[in-house]
Amino acid sequence: MEIKNLKIIKVNGFTLIEMIAAMVLVAIIVPGISLIVRGTLMNIAFTNIALQANMDADFAQRKFALHLDGTSSFTNGTLNDTTLKFTSGFNGSTYEFQIRSATRSISYKKASGALGLLLQNVVVDTTIGETNYKSKFVYKDQKNQTLESPTNETIYGVELTFYLARGDNSFYPYTTYVVLDKNSLNI
Repeated sequence: MEIKNLKIIKVNGFTLIEMIAAMVLVAIIVPGISLIVRGTLMNIAFTNIALQANMDADFAQRKFALHLDGTSSFTNGTLNDTTLKFTSGFNGSTYEFQIRSATRSISYKKASGALGLLLQNVVVDTTIGETNYKSKFVYKDQKNQTLESPTNETIYGVELTFYLARGDNSFYPYTTYVVLDKNSLNI
């Protein structure tokens, strides 16, 4: 009888148990990773929306303050919470700012020129639940009290409050206040 040496051949690969274990681990880990990635992308999108709203609001606030700076007089009879009309002490031109509900915008014009767009997607007057979102001009006296019937003689400052609508029912509130110094040009 002849004795043969048996060689054991080792086969590299996965067993069925190892494959099942790997599939279970992948099934557990992949949804978690996809939730993290989705959350990160949504966070980036919301940050970009807020950043764009802040840039738009900053432009509008600067333009508003720039035009109101050096006001020589206000036009009585045209001052309410959606309209502001005044004469510039720099060039004597008449400017008018309007919060327009039809176009959901804040617009302005110089003298009898064309109407320009200052800001769009403005929440003009909306109530959600118990909260009222109303964009408006507020006229203040020397004691920083709100004037019910503003006139050229009583206005010391003007406050512009507006809400920008971005995304799904996301309102971004902004307020800017300009204190007038009607005598600064007479120095």
